[in-house]
Amino acid sequence: MLMETRSNMPVDADLPQSLLRMIDQPQYLLEANVRVERSAVRAFAAATENANPMYWDVDQSIAVCGGEPAPTAMLSAWCRPEPWSPSDRQSFKALQLHYDLKESLGYPTAVVVDLESIFLEPVFVGDQLKSRQILRSVSSVKDTRLGRGRFWVIEVEYLNQRDQRVGVERFSCFGYLKGDGL
Repeated sequence: MLMETRSNMPVDADLPQSLLRMIDQPQYLLEANVRVERSAVRAFAAATENANPMYWDVDQSIAVCGGEPAPTAMLSAWCRPEPWSPSDRQSFKALQLHYDLKESLGYPTAVVVDLESIFLEPVFVGDQLKSRQILRSVSSVKDTRLGRGRFWVIEVEYLNQRDQRVGVERFSCFGYLKGDGL
């Protein structure tokens, strides 16, 4: 049986209650341990050979944009947890909710089948970002060529220091048990 969530996405009502309670509830709040930095923006622009003057000329970028913008492609980079920290400040991975679902549903294998990035507000040098992961939907069991499993959608919301949503990444995933499939 499918039910609708606040986000109007279908969810299998036969899921364990612990997973149903997670739907539309922010998880894994991560405050970035660095501010958006000019040197990182320039290194990215250099690596991608991006000559946009907004990344190279501070005066022009302030005059045109009201600040020094960061490339949209860097959005998730500002909030990635470090793989290790001596303070052990966070003990989770990027997209930890995905790994939680794999474990809770008993799927050893899962793939991202679609990724959508939505950019809502510019990110500027000096901004302090944070992220949170939100489970939006989990499907009923499906048979595919990969095997039998479930699809799920996780959104990672990015917020600036004023709690404005600056972007969202929407991951559509499929967790499964390998088998003959269809």
